Amino acid sequence: MLACIILVSWLALLWLYFLWSRRRYYKAAWQLPGPVGWPFIGMGLQMMNPQTFLQYMDELSHKYKAPFISWMGTNCFLYVNDPQTVEQIFNSTHCTNKGDFYRFMSSAIGDGLFTSSSPRWQKHRRLINPAFGRQILSNFLPIFNAEADVLLEKLDVEGVQRGKSLEIYEILKKIVLEAACQTTMGKRMNFQHDGSKAIFEAYSGITEVCVKRMLSPWLYPELIYRWSRLFDRQQKVVGVLFGFVEQLLQPAVSVVGVEDSDANKQLEEEQHQHQRQQQQQRRIKSKSIFIEQVREHVERGQQMSWQDVRDEANVIIAATFETTSTALYFTILCLAMHPEYQEKLHDELCAELPEHGDISIEQLERLSYTEMAINESMRLFAPVPMVLRRAGQDLELRRDDGVYLIPSGTQIGIDIYNMQRDVRVWGPLATTYNPEAHFGPDAPTRHAFAFVPFTKGLRMCIGYRYALLLMKLLLAKIFRCYRISTAARLEQLLVKGNISLKLKEYPLCRVERR
Repeated sequence: MLACIILVSWLALLWLYFLWSRRRYYKAAWQLPGPVGWPFIGMGLQMMNPQTFLQYMDELSHKYKAPFISWMGTNCFLYVNDPQTVEQIFNSTHCTNKGDFYRFMSSAIGDGLFTSSSPRWQKHRRLINPAFGRQILSNFLPIFNAEADVLLEKLDVEGVQRGKSLEIYEILKKIVLEAACQTTMGKRMNFQHDGSKAIFEAYSGITEVCVKRMLSPWLYPELIYRWSRLFDRQQKVVGVLFGFVEQLLQPAVSVVGVEDSDANKQLEEEQHQHQRQQQQQRRIKSKSIFIEQVREHVERGQQMSWQDVRDEANVIIAATFETTSTALYFTILCLAMHPEYQEKLHDELCAELPEHGDISIEQLERLSYTEMAINESMRLFAPVPMVLRRAGQDLELRRDDGVYLIPSGTQIGIDIYNMQRDVRVWGPLATTYNPEAHFGPDAPTRHAFAFVPFTKGLRMCIGYRYALLLMKLLLAKIFRCYRISTAARLEQLLVKGNISLKLKEYPLCRVERR
C-alpha cells in the first residue's frame, strides 16, 4: 500500500513538473485560443487524413480567430493564415528554422536545404546559391528547349495522332525530372523511354509517408514508428531514391577493363588520359551546375562532405521536381478549364514568339500574360500548401487587438493554400481563376505577403527563378502549338494536403493542334 502511495505521489509530482515547465505555452494558448484537442495527441485524430486536412484547417480558421494556438501531440502549434502575420514570421530572424516535424523528412531522405536548420542551412545556402543565379539559369535554356520539344512530340503522338485523353501530370513529371537531372546533376536519364515508374512512385510515396507521420502524433516516437507498417514502406521507397541519386552521382565516364598485357596497359593508360581530359572539359563547360559546384567545395575542403552532397542532391532533385511539376500541371489544367484565358495566352505567344524554334530568355521576359496565368494558378493551387517554422527564440506577434508573446519552441504552421483563397484578402473572386482580376495591371494592390507560392523573406525558395523560367518556356511551347481541353471543372477538384499539393483524382485532358 505504501509503495502504491509513493508511486502515485511520484507520478503526480512528475505530471505537475511537466505542466509547470510548459506554463508559457499554456499562457499563449489562453491568449490566442484555438481547438484544444485530446491529451498527448492534440488535434491528431482530426488532422490525420491528408485528403481533408486543408479543408479542416480552413473551417478552424473561421471558427477561431487566426492566428491561434492548438496542439499537435504535445507540441504547441501556432496556426497562421493572414498576410500580416506571415510577413512577421518570414522576416523574423527567430523563425528561419523549419518546424520540428521536418525531421521526419530529413531522417528519410537526408538533411538538405529544404529541411535543415541554422547554422547548417546558412552555410550550405551560401555555398549552393551561385548554382541558381540568373546568368547560370540562362545557360539552361538549351536543355529546357530540348525537353519542351520532347514534351510536344509526346503530346502529338499520344494526344493528337492516337486521339487519347491524357493524364498530363504523368507526362509532365518525366519532363521536369529529366530537366532537373540535367541542369543540377549533368546527366540525361531518358525517363520517357525506359521503365522509370518505380522512381516516380518512390517520390510520391516518400512525401505521403512523411505527411502521414506528421499528422499522426502517436508515430512521433522513433521506437514506436520503427515497428509500424509506415516505416516498412518508408524503407522501401528510400531504397529506390537512394539508388537513383547514387546513380546520378556516379562519374559520367566509366572505365572499361581490358586484358592484362603491356600493349593493353598502354592503351588503358591512354584511355584513362583521354577520359580525364574529357571529364575536365565537361566540368569546365558545366562548372556552374549544382553537382560541379559542390564537388569543387568538397575537393577544396570547404565545409562540405560527400554525405552532405548526397543529402543536398536528394533534396534538391525532389524539391525541384515536385514543386515545379505540380505548379506547371495546375496552370495547364486551369487554362484547359478556362478556354477564354487560354486564347488570350495564345494571342500573346503568337505576337511574341516564332512559330517554331528555340525560345530565348529575352522572349520569355516579354511574356507578361503567361506569367499572370502561372501566378493565378499558383494562387489557387499553392504548390506547397503549408510550410512549418519553429520559433528559435521568444517572438512578439502583433495582431490588430494587441501584442502576444509566442514562446521559444512553438511550431508555426503557415497555411499558404487557404490564405491565397481567402475572400478577406482577395475579394469576391478569390476562389475563381481570373488572371487579370488578381494580377493584371488594373488589379487592386494587395499585401506583399498575400501571395507567397515560393515563400518570402529570409528563407525564400532558392529555386524559384528556375521554376518560373522552366514553367514559362514549357507553357509557351505547348500553347503556341496546341489547344488543351478538359471536362473537369474547378469546383469539382478535390485537393490533398501533402508536402506538395496533390489531387485525389487527376482529370483527363484532350489535346488538339492549332
